[in-house]
Amino acid sequence: MRLRNTIVLVVIIATVVGIGAWTDRTRVALANGPTAVPATKTWDAIVEISRHGRRLDGFRPVLTIAGLGDPKSFNGEEVAAGRYRVQVIFPHPGFYTYTVQVADRVAVRGTVYAIPK
Repeated sequence: MRLRNTIVLVVIIATVVGIGAWTDRTRVALANGPTAVPATKTWDAIVEISRHGRRLDGFRPVLTIAGLGDPKSFNGEEVAAGRYRVQVIFPHPGFYTYTVQVADRVAVRGTVYAIPK
């Protein structure tokens, strides 16, 4: 009986620790994720990084676009605590997919249409 109670207690503690670690994950969001942008003009994407509502600094987000031709990557620069600006230029009109990578993890995925000028 004592061993069974110990096993149940260990399982409960492991579950609580696992849930706590899962909810402590860093949140990454694209502040103004557009559906269409002009081709060959700069799109200023704003990446927000936070945990528990607090903005985090010291990251280096990389936004990569893939569509026509080879994928292109653009590095972000910090503009405020937890806010990073990534200046993206779509070389040709058409549909593109984008990913935002932060700390070796793809955190955001999306699609965008580059409008002909």
